[in-house]
Amino acid sequence: MPDRLVFALRPLPPYMMVEGGRFTGSHVEIIGRLATALGVRLEIVECPLARCLKLLEDGSADVSMGLVASPEREVYAAFLLPPYAHAVPTYFFQRTNDLREVREYNDLRNLRIGVVNGLRYFDEFDKDQTLQKDFAPNTETNFRKLLAGRLDVVPAGANVGTRFESDPEFAGKLKRASYVRQNSTLRQISLSRRSPWFGHRALMERKLAQLVDSGEIANILKYYETAYLSACRKSQRC
Repeated sequence: MPDRLVFALRPLPPYMMVEGGRFTGSHVEIIGRLATALGVRLEIVECPLARCLKLLEDGSADVSMGLVASPEREVYAAFLLPPYAHAVPTYFFQRTNDLREVREYNDLRNLRIGVVNGLRYFDEFDKDQTLQKDFAPNTETNFRKLLAGRLDVVPAGANVGTRFESDPEFAGKLKRASYVRQNSTLRQISLSRRSPWFGHRALMERKLAQLVDSGEIANILKYYETAYLSACRKSQRC
């Protein structure tokens, strides 16, 4: 059995963050617990999304998180069962001084939309070639471009978006559009098919199931994602 678990990580609060020279966040904690349950050391490789996907594809990394399953990705990655959590909705952010209303999907047309290269949002949006999409390596770059007037709207998962809303750099400068896209996709850990762990997939899924059933993962998510839950309930958008 392998003696380490290599985690391809893209910093994305509140899931994955670098604070004081160390990695933290809900996804870091979950993979850390899984590595401990497997009795191996955790090795983290920080990478932008496109690079993380490449590491999974060639087997340089064993696992990643925050990825939506798709036929293209399932060629090189398996998505472990059970899912560790339900999905969160997608919010659409604008500048606070932008008076244009985004009340439904069609209101996105003729707007410059900041998306992350390699990130899947939801099928209708991902496949829509008529929208004006501007690609960037990460969500933070898109929010900065939004404030600079180079974009009109930025979609982001509710957990991620609420973190940026509270960041001093963006606080008071962002507003959520009325349009919210609910998401039914379950959240899963992705495992490279070229990983030495792929032959131990059943063991990984047993250990993962124990973490889910014991409530450990739920407690981790509750600790790190409270900001989303609070904002979601307050706005009655859960």
